[in-house]
Amino acid sequence: MTSGHRLPGNIRDVVGAIVASAARVVRDEFDRFRVETKADGSPVTSVDLAVERVIRSRLEKAYPDHGILGEEYGHDRPGTDWTWLIDPIDGTRQFAAGLPNYGILLALCEGRTPRLGVICQPVLADVYIGISGEGAWRNGTPIRVAETSLLAESIVCFSDPDAFDAATRPGLERMRVKSRWNVYDGGCLSFAALASGRLAVSVYGPNLDSYDFCPLVPVVEGAGGVITDWHGASLSRDSVGAVVASCSASLHSRVLACLAGNGGEAPSSNQSEQHRRHEHPRR
Repeated sequence: MTSGHRLPGNIRDVVGAIVASAARVVRDEFDRFRVETKADGSPVTSVDLAVERVIRSRLEKAYPDHGILGEEYGHDRPGTDWTWLIDPIDGTRQFAAGLPNYGILLALCEGRTPRLGVICQPVLADVYIGISGEGAWRNGTPIRVAETSLLAESIVCFSDPDAFDAATRPGLERMRVKSRWNVYDGGCLSFAALASGRLAVSVYGPNLDSYDFCPLVPVVEGAGGVITDWHGASLSRDSVGAVVASCSASLHSRVLACLAGNGGEAPSSNQSEQHRRHEHPRR
């Protein structure tokens, strides 16, 4: 935290209402959106744009002195003490393909530090809110990470395998053979699942912007988990590179060592055989 300012007492209710309005836009427009290609080659839908407009409008009314940085419409009022980060549809490719593993992301940063984060799955109307140092909630009910300290006992979610580059792919491969079992491309919802005690580890490749990971930080930390870059550094708006979250500090140390190629746990002979048998598991 940069100055220790307190968040407004009703902020959970305010952001919950804002995200609920945005989620209604997603549900209302799901069968009639347009898909275009941005200059960088990535897709954007009319829903991405509409959701960000709704969130921006509501934030400007509720917090007129705060800055806003969104994926689609850029940065308003830079240099303020408080800045909202918006990813209107995290997982646009999945959304455009009709798959459910996408979400709305929202973060409030004090200076460069994420203080509040929101992950919303619009179809399920699930809203996860985390406040660093205070807690994390799913639809108003407190959530907590699992109690796991060993990789061999961990369910691990990796982001899209295409997101890992030559520098990070060896770490992915080492993790794959040391975990209990793996799932893939859960996106932001994998961090919500970790905060809820369903997953032990969630691993992102390096193709991230601040609005992709800052919303995850207070949710994971508020639920008792640990989230850093692959070198163990805390995340801020200035962070770059790959991101990993774990349900406990002891497990996180093992995960970081494994990603770096400095150890972790050796898989048992039974575990190695399971990975050989299930190299291409049935879906």
